[in-house]
Amino acid sequence: MKKQDILVILIPTLIFVFAWIGFNIYHSAVTPTITEQQLNKITPIDPNFDTKTISLLKQRVNVKPVFINVGPVNPSPAPIPGAQSLNLNPGLSNQATTGGNVK
Repeated sequence: MKKQDILVILIPTLIFVFAWIGFNIYHSAVTPTITEQQLNKITPIDPNFDTKTISLLKQRVNVKPVFINVGPVNPSPAPIPGAQSLNLNPGLSNQATTGGNVK
């Protein structure tokens, strides 16, 4: 290849690479990083509080409950009467059978 052929390939390639880098920098500068939904959520709070309502809240009377449950929070389930005497499979006995051989 001649020196002139290399320059014909190299110069347009360099122009293309610099243009690509420039467009990427421009795109990054113009494109916002915060979405519109996030922008709506980060609106500032109004600094003017209703002091009348705050003073009324401070004057509230604490109400003590009359009925207090002193029992356990998670009671254990009550046993079912006669559950031990139920035989769900009458054809089967309660005795284990001999099985396979272990080698």
